[in-house]
Amino acid sequence: MTSTHEGTAHAGSAGIHALSSRGAGYAVALKCLEVQSRAEARDPSLHTANRITLHPDAWPWYTGALGEIEVGRLLTALGPDWFVRHAVPIGADLKDVDHLVIGPGGVFAINTKHHQGKSVWVGDYVLRVNKANTQHINIAQGDGLDVARRLSDKVGFPVAVTSVIAILHAKSLVDGRAPENRRVAVLDAPHLARWILGRPRCLDDSQLALITGAAEEPQTWHSDPHAADTLRVLQRFERLAAQVGTPRAPAAARDGASVPGSQPTPHFDAGRLPRTPARRRPASNGGPRSNSRPPRARKSTSADLVKLAFAVALVIAGFAWLNELPH
Repeated sequence: MTSTHEGTAHAGSAGIHALSSRGAGYAVALKCLEVQSRAEARDPSLHTANRITLHPDAWPWYTGALGEIEVGRLLTALGPDWFVRHAVPIGADLKDVDHLVIGPGGVFAINTKHHQGKSVWVGDYVLRVNKANTQHINIAQGDGLDVARRLSDKVGFPVAVTSVIAILHAKSLVDGRAPENRRVAVLDAPHLARWILGRPRCLDDSQLALITGAAEEPQTWHSDPHAADTLRVLQRFERLAAQVGTPRAPAAARDGASVPGSQPTPHFDAGRLPRTPARRRPASNGGPRSNSRPPRARKSTSADLVKLAFAVALVIAGFAWLNELPH
């Protein structure tokens, strides 16, 4: 007979394994699969034996997952001295921290934002994408405060957490803040690992052991220790990605379309979406335009008539003048 203590220990170890097995992009990939599945139930033609057509509602989640997976690969450069977890669930809803990193240089709550081909500007209170305001700064700061509170409650001493936004594939990234106002770090994703490794050491070995131990327990993040079960989500998403491929930024995004602040940015593959019919030029109020005589020809005829009338007038005036001469 299994003792209560052994059962609790087994459940705890299962929860720890489930949390550690959540790969980068897990939560967004799960949402993508759910949205696509509902779309396929409404329209079976989206999924045939030969191809999968991703529904437009699933594209933002799809590209968001691809972005988080890419940043997850970049974070492997930190090495074995760093504790890294992905898609860490917060509370009982769908909220999660994209990447949690703990090491000698501190604790980092990282949000990935995929803004391919767009201009990103960072001010004291707002991050703008193609001049459109987003909620990225507020969301990232809130995630950092939430992580700090949960870890501090668990270990019994204050844990400082640095909030980070990792920007992927932007055309430009300009941080207009003074160094003392950068309460949320905003970085070009390829520089993320090097930036973290460059942080001065602020945690000793005993603090690191306590904080990483707390971070590894599912109960620190979520009331249900089994809520982190992956259910082979990432394997299913990998199969989907193998058929859908890597999307390109749409023309609307390149032209400066606004970007939602709390959702991943959609990057549609123009080759996989139905073509929009070309717009026909509306007819004038007078009905369809006649093709029998182009406008330029009509203008030329009018000018010729004016010239002819002017010449006739000159002839008549000449005859009148001759009649008035003495004989």
